Amino acid sequence: MDNFVNKSGDKRVENMLKENTATTWYQTWVDYLCQPPFYHGENQQEIKTIVEQLCLVQEQGDSCMRCEHCPQGVDEMTHSFIGQLPVHKPLVWDAPYLYLQRYWALEHQLAQRVSALVKQHVPQVDTAEFADLLTDSQQKQALAVGVNSAFAMITGGPGTGKTYILARIVAVLKKFYPEMRIAMAAPTGKAAQRMQEALQNAFSDQKLLQAGLYHPDFATQHTQTLHRLLGMGHRQIPRFHQHHPLPYDVVVVDEASMLDLTLANALFNAIQAPTRLILLGDANQLSSVDVGYVLADLHQVPQLQPYQIALKTSRRFSDDAQIGRFARFIYAEQNTTVQTWRESIQPQHIEKGQSFEIALAEQDSNHPLPKDWVGFYPLAKQLHQADIQSLYQTLAQGYADYIVALKQHRQGSIDKVQLAIVFDHYRILVVMRYFELGLDAINHAMTMYLKEKLHIVHEGEWFYGRPVMMQYNDYQLGLSNGDIGICLVDPNQPEQYSVYFPSLHKDIAAARLPQSIQTAFALTIHKSQGSEFRHTAVVLDQRAENLLSKELLYTAITRAKKMVSIYSSEMALVQSLCNQTQRQSGLAQQIQRGC
Repeated sequence: MDNFVNKSGDKRVENMLKENTATTWYQTWVDYLCQPPFYHGENQQEIKTIVEQLCLVQEQGDSCMRCEHCPQGVDEMTHSFIGQLPVHKPLVWDAPYLYLQRYWALEHQLAQRVSALVKQHVPQVDTAEFADLLTDSQQKQALAVGVNSAFAMITGGPGTGKTYILARIVAVLKKFYPEMRIAMAAPTGKAAQRMQEALQNAFSDQKLLQAGLYHPDFATQHTQTLHRLLGMGHRQIPRFHQHHPLPYDVVVVDEASMLDLTLANALFNAIQAPTRLILLGDANQLSSVDVGYVLADLHQVPQLQPYQIALKTSRRFSDDAQIGRFARFIYAEQNTTVQTWRESIQPQHIEKGQSFEIALAEQDSNHPLPKDWVGFYPLAKQLHQADIQSLYQTLAQGYADYIVALKQHRQGSIDKVQLAIVFDHYRILVVMRYFELGLDAINHAMTMYLKEKLHIVHEGEWFYGRPVMMQYNDYQLGLSNGDIGICLVDPNQPEQYSVYFPSLHKDIAAARLPQSIQTAFALTIHKSQGSEFRHTAVVLDQRAENLLSKELLYTAITRAKKMVSIYSSEMALVQSLCNQTQRQSGLAQQIQRGC
């Protein structure tokens, strides 16, 4: 997009990086920018400090730095934006924000595309005749906006019916425009798989059939990752863009909270009139891993209010359900302490090595059993080795059913599809990779537990029952970042391992998979987005205080359908309940300027 931040586009930067690999990328970048031809002044150290601060905030996910006024001394290398284009300097001052030029340009382009989309004319349809298909006023509003707008945002927590209402929007559109081409996508492979399953359930609703709204295309409607939709290959350059737009009439993107600024810009650029866009997501979830919090920014724009609907009634969690109460507690305005959390949620105390065979009522049952369950395993501030081993032992109990299923599969009494379903009953979610409460240590502990229970003695990386997750897209293998598979013995070659990927319904030889693939008994909370499990174990580490937040905890507990167990010190829990992510961005300001 621009030469100032395209590190691979200038051999001088590439060579500097090779010469000093110990230097962080932004320190090298700061040195590069604070010299001719960008800067000729004498206050080089002061300028370096400002540019370094700007690079650091982008490492934290901010697209810009908020300032009361443009910092002194940076005039030579800064474009002050007051409506003039193009911008040919490495920094941009767009009051009250200071940017690296790349991120200002990304926001500017995205704002222009959003503004153009909401101004796009769409033929109007009277949706009142379909009111019987809906259960509340929010759903009726969502149907009207989704059918009659070129841009729509439908948000809501778990079980609020986002996919349910999407199926009805698509059904009504297909009734009036039978040849309409519709694309469905999500940011990760797992999210796309879940979207596919939920959509097929929603399309099979008898109400659609009775209303004459079922269309044969529903049976073949498939979902894909957003990268695949946009035609992003290894170089991450989209095949579809403003000069070669997507060949669809409607594009739907689920889990839109995961959209970072770069991916959102690529998506909106590939959508040109008359194509419409519908975003689905949960605005309370974690922001994207990379720069930007696009869904939250779009929600802040007053001019976009007519195009957004928040679904609030949860069908998954009843008013008296503990998990639903927990999710609401996180965002309630209150004096939050562990005591107020205990009083509101009333979690069960988890004992060392406790079995999680807990009887619960089904969702639609009138049985007196509780419909869901929240447990708490308090951790000490200072963990000794015995404490850590007790924690691992307790976490491992959640995989008891998986161990049984592996034995049954080995004996031939269940198939690999059934095995994968059992594996998805439970997952451990962590905040970060390192230390005793991190991804690597817990995955290693669960590996040792499974090997012991299945009497696996060899030391190889691959073993029967090993769950793995892709860390990157692999277009040759047809695998996406986030795809999860289970290592099995190849029935045709007993000496070889293959990995079954349920999302693709296919097996791939373990030897063909990339070295970067990771064991997946435990996932980071970020990687769990787009997934659902019957039981979610959430491990919070107080050493990750800069990462602990309301959004992180909310995302973790709402991955669970029936059970949540929290493993945390009181300090880490309070930090998670009190800290709210605030990302700096000028996107909302730029959209308001263009609407």
